[in-house]
Amino acid sequence: MPERSLLGIVARTAYWIEWWHRFGPASGNDPKLKDPFGRYVITTFVKGTNMTFAEAARHIAGVTGHELSIAARRHATTAKLNEAITDVVNAHAQLDMSRAWGSGTTAAADGTHMDTYLDNLLAETSVRYGAVGGIAYHHVSDLYIALFTHFVPCGVWEAVYIIEGLLKNTSEVQPTTVHADTQGQSYPVFSLAYLLGIDLMLRIRNWKDLLFFRPSRTTRYEHIDALFGEVGRNVIDWSLIETHFKDLMRVTVSVREGAISSTLLLKRLRSGSRRNATYTAFREVGRVIRTVQLLRYLSDAPLRGRVTAATNKVEAFNGFSDWVRFGQRGTVCEFSSVLR
Repeated sequence: MPERSLLGIVARTAYWIEWWHRFGPASGNDPKLKDPFGRYVITTFVKGTNMTFAEAARHIAGVTGHELSIAARRHATTAKLNEAITDVVNAHAQLDMSRAWGSGTTAAADGTHMDTYLDNLLAETSVRYGAVGGIAYHHVSDLYIALFTHFVPCGVWEAVYIIEGLLKNTSEVQPTTVHADTQGQSYPVFSLAYLLGIDLMLRIRNWKDLLFFRPSRTTRYEHIDALFGEVGRNVIDWSLIETHFKDLMRVTVSVREGAISSTLLLKRLRSGSRRNATYTAFREVGRVIRTVQLLRYLSDAPLRGRVTAATNKVEAFNGFSDWVRFGQRGTVCEFSSVLR
């Protein structure tokens, strides 16, 4: 295959897919630019590579930093950018080559640290990475393309965003199975995902610390009974689930219809909410689902291989994202630079 430049790739996809038509002034009127195609393509390239407008003007003939700045601030918003991304995802899904990698029914979610300046409202010092910045939380399809990205503070448990990314994905690629690592799970997350029809299958570390729950106090298992701990303990409270099942479904429908943000809901359904009846019901359902998923993971070697392959895809995307974001040594100055 012939060698292509990044700017050339952006220009070609813009010409073929016409995603650049998504951009324009807030009024909806004609952009009144001499060359809107060229201006939007260059602006997208500059923001995607994390360059400054002044740097771009020095190296790209025919544009000034002021012109690019106006195009970015007045003609491109997060909503318009997500619409353009949806166009690219839909076009990618129609390629024969993409179907050689997967079916589009699964996705993987993972976060990667991004350096930012200290005087940033979203910046925090990450204990895990030992640097100031934030977390770009990506949902990557098995077709090797990112569907949605959140930029979240370092101190937030990543699991609360794993469902929100799937709900906000408006492309034709709609995964029904999502993979992640230990950061992508909790009892309420398992519960909400199951009620929304999402199969949450994770690669979790430190198995010795996990609890398996019995369906009743009298249940015994011949070979795996030790996984469930002491007999009579770690038992599912089915009566609690039955009592609050209507409440769970009411909350789930509200999340699906957009009346409640899944991120806000999962932030509230924390371990500190044990007196909250909704939390206890979500937790109990989550215990059932996680126990079943862990047993599936243990007993199905091909499934473990698929989970590992899916999580490796999102890790590969994180590496690709770092390579593309070469401007300013990878330090993000604005939120829009995080979105592909």
